[in-house]
Amino acid sequence: MTVRRPGAVRLAVPESVRAWWRAVGAWTDETLLDRLAARESVDEHRELVVDREQRLTGADLRVRATRAAAALAAEGIGAGDVVVYQLPNWWESAALAWGILLAGAVASPLTPTLRHAEVGFVLEQTGARLAVVPGAFRGFDHAAMLSEIGFAGTTWIARDGALDEILRTEVSSRASPVAVSVDDPALVLWTSGTTSQPKGVVHTHQSLRHEADSLGEAHAFTDDDRQLLPMPMTHVAGFTYGVLMPVCLGVPAVLMDVWEPGAALELVERERISVMISTPVFVRSMIDHPDFATADTTSVRLLSLGGAGVAPATVREGAARFGPPDVGCWCKRTYGSTEYPTLTTGRLGDDPDMQARTDGGLIGPAELRIVDPATLTDVADGQPGELWARGPEMCSGYLDPALDDAAFVPDGWFRTGDLATYADGYLTIVDRLKDIVIRGGENISAAEVEHALLSHPAVADCAVVAMPDPVMGERTCAFVIAKGDEPPTLAALAAHVAAQGLAAFKRPERLEVRDALPRTPSGKVQKGPLRDEAARLVAGERGL
Repeated sequence: MTVRRPGAVRLAVPESVRAWWRAVGAWTDETLLDRLAARESVDEHRELVVDREQRLTGADLRVRATRAAAALAAEGIGAGDVVVYQLPNWWESAALAWGILLAGAVASPLTPTLRHAEVGFVLEQTGARLAVVPGAFRGFDHAAMLSEIGFAGTTWIARDGALDEILRTEVSSRASPVAVSVDDPALVLWTSGTTSQPKGVVHTHQSLRHEADSLGEAHAFTDDDRQLLPMPMTHVAGFTYGVLMPVCLGVPAVLMDVWEPGAALELVERERISVMISTPVFVRSMIDHPDFATADTTSVRLLSLGGAGVAPATVREGAARFGPPDVGCWCKRTYGSTEYPTLTTGRLGDDPDMQARTDGGLIGPAELRIVDPATLTDVADGQPGELWARGPEMCSGYLDPALDDAAFVPDGWFRTGDLATYADGYLTIVDRLKDIVIRGGENISAAEVEHALLSHPAVADCAVVAMPDPVMGERTCAFVIAKGDEPPTLAALAAHVAAQGLAAFKRPERLEVRDALPRTPSGKVQKGPLRDEAARLVAGERGL
């Protein structure tokens, strides 16, 4: 087993660039723990986290985080240790995350939909000695899964388990804050890319603190804002808005652990929600819900939409349907990734057409390049090329440093793998060079699903591609060459993928059986034609 410990910043960003970030105040000497301490008196009585009937003030959250930190220290968890937790959008997720940071350790959240294969890989990669899971969530026994994959460390169960007792137990004395540096790792997030295994993305106190502050300015947050959070707090956006924003900026988060558009509309009305940061699927399903016409959504002033397939029509409809009648709300697109959380976003006062058609402008001292992927030279303004990004909220690299060389180039530029254009200060994502499917904000590695499908006895070869979907943005389509006379069914392949230990959202949702797959002269499958074919099939069925 190879255990990897997240290290300090190692990317070769030129010192002149770092000096610029400091000169403009993007990089400071303030850690997340410094910010937690600085806002203690400000937010003591302010409601910061709402989870159904549970409402936590700043004081409540700090007390519970302190209790978690003390329990972690008692387990021998300290500087550089990774704590893996797989919790839904519950208040315990925020308290635990801050407790991990107070202990000087590194938080590593996993979405609750991941199963044996992914969770086992992460536990092995991080060498985690402690994992936190729900006893059961949506009918799945997470504690049993840890046992089945042979996890030998300590397990804390949330809700009706050890974590409940920890968060209720008074701490005899408040320990002195653990000494951490702004360049120390604070978070490892997991993302699927062109490799079949998840990649651990390391963020520091510096990158996360700047991400929160820069978005506070970009979204023009005020003391009156309240955000609805359906995005998983185990993803970079959900962690930013559900864990960091309430503490770093005092912006309350109203959590949803299971998405249901009718319930979301009730929360918008009851909690007077003013901000939603989400993917199009959430907004679309709210608008399409039969209760939308009678729901009071006049409090909403901002909808910020990210992820794949943000259609201009969705932005325009969101702007018109939420907010006060005849006024609407500020609805815009945003672009980012786990490695670079938010590179661009629509700006307040921008032309509404540009907010709908583009992914906005750069935030703060961020930089981008549009590069010809073949020559690695910059293309002309407005021409498509691979998007490279560099800025103060960029991750420090991958948990496995062997992955850095393919993603980062000299001078610290991150190769996003996305095809984009940039003109007149606005970025527009055109397509993706990297082979992933983004389904409702969840990244799915095509290679990972292909590997699972190829182990099915009726599959001789296969290729997995994204197909457009008006609700989820994208869904997974599998082109399969059958082995033998009886081709597999979609249901059989979905069950097989599940049996391999992969999450439910990674199962193929369309099957196309073919005699052959398009290939290059060297034998590599050409996925461009397959994506085009999947898009044509979907469009034909929808009468487009």
